Amino acid sequence: MAKCCGNWQAIRTKVIQLAGLCVLLAAKPAVPAPSGPIDGGGHLWTEVVIDAQETSEAIPRNLLAVLTERLGEMGVKWRYFDESTPEASLSSKSLRLVIGQPQQHPRLLELCRRHRLPLPSDIDPGPEGYRLVSVQEPTGPVLLAIVSDDRGLLYAIGELLRQMVRQPQGMSLPERVDVRGVARFPIRGNITHQGVTITELTGSRKWTEAEHQRAILDYALAGANTFELDLVGPDDPTYRFIKSLGLNTLVVPVANAGQGPEAWRAMEAIGRGGYLCPSIPEARAALVKQHVARFQRMAAIDFVHWKSADGGGCECDRCQPYGLPFIELCEELTEALQRTHPDTQAFVGNQKLDNASERAILDYFQRHPQTPLQGIVYGPGSNAMGWMPGRRQDHRLDLYRYARMGQIDGYLRELLQQLPPNKHVLLFTDLTHWVYSQYGLMDHDLIADRDGHLPPAWDRWMYDQRPDPAMRQVYDRRTFHARPRAYHRIFQHVMRYAIGDVAYSEGHHDHLNQWIWQRLMWDPHQSAEEVVRAYCRYHFGPEAAETLAEAIFLHEQNLTQPIADNRGIDRFMQLMQQGWEAMTEPYRRGNYLWLQLAQKGAVDKLIQLRVQDQQHRQSQVLQRLATALETQPASRQALIESMQWATEWLSEPFGSEETDRLEAQAHRWGEASDQLFGVRNEGLFNLDQDFVGLGWLRRELQRGLTLDDERLWQHIQQIVGYEDPGDGGFYDDAGDPERSPHLVVGWPFGDGMFSGSNRPSQRRMAFTTDQEPGVTFEYHDLDPQARYRVRMSLMRPRYRERFANWQTQTSQSIYADQFLLAERLELPEYEAEFFEFDIPAEATADGHLRLWFQKQPDIPKGPPSQVTVWRNTGGWGTLVSEVWLMRRP
Repeated sequence: MAKCCGNWQAIRTKVIQLAGLCVLLAAKPAVPAPSGPIDGGGHLWTEVVIDAQETSEAIPRNLLAVLTERLGEMGVKWRYFDESTPEASLSSKSLRLVIGQPQQHPRLLELCRRHRLPLPSDIDPGPEGYRLVSVQEPTGPVLLAIVSDDRGLLYAIGELLRQMVRQPQGMSLPERVDVRGVARFPIRGNITHQGVTITELTGSRKWTEAEHQRAILDYALAGANTFELDLVGPDDPTYRFIKSLGLNTLVVPVANAGQGPEAWRAMEAIGRGGYLCPSIPEARAALVKQHVARFQRMAAIDFVHWKSADGGGCECDRCQPYGLPFIELCEELTEALQRTHPDTQAFVGNQKLDNASERAILDYFQRHPQTPLQGIVYGPGSNAMGWMPGRRQDHRLDLYRYARMGQIDGYLRELLQQLPPNKHVLLFTDLTHWVYSQYGLMDHDLIADRDGHLPPAWDRWMYDQRPDPAMRQVYDRRTFHARPRAYHRIFQHVMRYAIGDVAYSEGHHDHLNQWIWQRLMWDPHQSAEEVVRAYCRYHFGPEAAETLAEAIFLHEQNLTQPIADNRGIDRFMQLMQQGWEAMTEPYRRGNYLWLQLAQKGAVDKLIQLRVQDQQHRQSQVLQRLATALETQPASRQALIESMQWATEWLSEPFGSEETDRLEAQAHRWGEASDQLFGVRNEGLFNLDQDFVGLGWLRRELQRGLTLDDERLWQHIQQIVGYEDPGDGGFYDDAGDPERSPHLVVGWPFGDGMFSGSNRPSQRRMAFTTDQEPGVTFEYHDLDPQARYRVRMSLMRPRYRERFANWQTQTSQSIYADQFLLAERLELPEYEAEFFEFDIPAEATADGHLRLWFQKQPDIPKGPPSQVTVWRNTGGWGTLVSEVWLMRRP
């Protein structure tokens, strides 16, 4: 074994040396205190003298407190301007900041007139806007923050903080500052929280209320004005904090969420409980009564998004199309809501509705343009031209005719055209999931909708973005990630049709995605490079900004590259080290964002090393077994010895001193980021994965040890030449369209759970639902004189408990042309097994063969509504992982 592993150990040692980041957190190089001009001509300031408008109103005072708190965190002294002794109050390192609304601030108004600066108007910079501009006065430089309103004051403070460069003894600003901030969208928000699932996966400590508020404030300073909350009362501390800044709140109740007798229960699309059918009059009355009781306890919320699905909705026959009872209920609820909260505006979601339901909603808006409902919320599952996970049941194929920009914005354009002029589209964009999401990477191939439709081949660019399967095994959907170029492209497509976006989030792992989304809503014409550089400059400092921006773009690229030979992973770690070394001490201090990036790089590297190790072990085992088979004369003893050696080697744990050191460092970074802000990388706790099928190989070797000579030889030959169907034979990896040339009916299965010890080709499969025939393969140009045998790798998934109640199918029948090969063959659950059948000579006598599968006859059960839920919760009629059509000797 030492001989086989020696080269691998050397490779592993050399590669790990690239990850020498073990002492970075402790490194604090001395940085001399600057004097005079710094930062490319900027000036060092140790004190800010704040000349603000006098006011007794709470919001402006709270916002100025935000400024003074952030200055204090930088180590910058601050005080308020003394009008009685203006010259004496300033030193050469005191920056005078004159901030406020000129109409309410006489000194600012005079400075604007003196320097011929226009006063704020409705269009320049508009509501919530500001202008930050430096002017020269006899007493020295003065920075003016000219704001339109109270929110403009908040966003001017955010801009000021982005312009500042933290220094060991103060801060610096460019010599010349002139920045306009214009809010391009009236609703700009997100969900800001730590994330329930990610904290459970990592064991991270829970945020304090102060940390939660800080996260909200950081997004507000980046430009957000709306934050999603649960249905809370007026004394909720998060609600009170958001309102103390003069910002908006939004809640997302499900219109038909409520309690009642079982007979009132809704048939929810993915099998969840807690919902009532709005087409039952008594249930609808109960829903209204229960929501009204919540409204009376609820704080004064600015916006309501009535959610349609993904936990909600009703698929029963009475509700079809669901869109009509849904919007009628939403209107009734909104009217009741506005009796308690008259200023609240409400929108309806169209998530996961089918075409008929959406037609019903749009018709309703056209018939009732004065409805209190303000328009449609468009989020995951809303796109009738999209096949992303969380998929629609049917699609608008007619919109692909002269589709202009294509599937990303085509349906948004249609919605806006169909809505009355006084109604709007509000986005609910998923920026939080890197896979299996609205705009995430596709971790399985496209699945046809209930009508068997797929998008045209010329508009599938988004579906072609795939993660490496190994990364998908390790990382949760909510893992730390940044996809600036992808989301920048999405933004340019979708935002032109909307009045804003309250982006979806399930934690703090998507910080960069959310931050740049807010900045783009202020300047949509920034390039992806510009906005990422601004992010890095603000969070890591100008010295490290270019390097870490390069690292972020490389990280995005690494998400879609085959991991085993991806040199970008080492390059990313080098850039992270260089960025840390370039970062000055004020930016290093408490920088959990750098720690998150560094952890991601370390875990990527550990995945790569594990994949390389497993590939190496698999290759060596197969090579040794092949050698044993070829040895003349062949010896059972030699083969048994090779199998025993392979079993032992495959069971040895992964790791070396170098990999252990890297993993320990990643955990230290995780502990540091957890201590700083309750975040860490969940992949660190999920590295023990079988990426190539070593568990299957070990299992098959152990099984081989129990076989007699003839079966042993055949068994090992099948292991060594796994995909080889022999001369005149054919192999199909049914779950991979690129490797299943004979598959003519079937789509990649994307639900359920399978054993990690299956081979990768066994974990993916082709499937059909309730259609006939099931999965089908067609073969042509067969030898009419030959006899054939078929071998199949089959299994069925294990389901979550709430889905399992709908999934009672366990078997399928198999046919060769009209000849029955197996009737109601029971499929093994969770772990794949092989099945072989002789093909009747009559089936191949014409040189053609149709191998097809038929679903269990009693599946699915019930009316169309139940079939819909069965299909949506992972229902299958036929399943096939692999097929070998072999020519018999």
